[in-house]
Amino acid sequence: MDKRFLAAEIAGAAFVAACSAFMRRLYDWTDGELLGILFGSVNGSSWELCKTLLLPFLIWSLLELLTLRLPFHRFVAAKTAALYALGAGFLLLSQLTGSTAAGIICVPGAFALSFLLCSSSLRLRGLFAPALVLLFLFVAFYFSLTPFPPRHEFFRDRLTGMYGIIPRHFDYGAAALDALNSI
Repeated sequence: MDKRFLAAEIAGAAFVAACSAFMRRLYDWTDGELLGILFGSVNGSSWELCKTLLLPFLIWSLLELLTLRLPFHRFVAAKTAALYALGAGFLLLSQLTGSTAAGIICVPGAFALSFLLCSSSLRLRGLFAPALVLLFLFVAFYFSLTPFPPRHEFFRDRLTGMYGIIPRHFDYGAAALDALNSI
């Protein structure tokens, strides 16, 4: 089981990277439609880029659960911990470094964490109920923070300085001139 699970975790990192690249462009490809808003990146904020890592991680975890026959309660607790570690790690690293390349470190780290937790002798079965609550909380955050972002640095678009969905006909040239004017 450990060899198959390890191979699935490695493949999962590649899956998340490919899906993230697709989801970052989905909003533009759908011309701002609801599908692009829900599952794409509507701006260049840390949260929107993080969103493109978290959903594929969750989908891959579900696929692993359905195909590998892993211990259910342990797996859910481990994957939930890894999901939150991925989100927190990416948000912090992208803010500290100013780079979106934080995913290169955080995605393999999240899969390594979930593999280690699932393979360890820790008693994760008792954390199943809190993990389910945290998964429902994640879904609520995922679908509500894009249209209604709080005024926090994680949600501010680096290019325009705006929060949430950027208007379709936004003048990026004016935003660049405003940025130059403030120097």
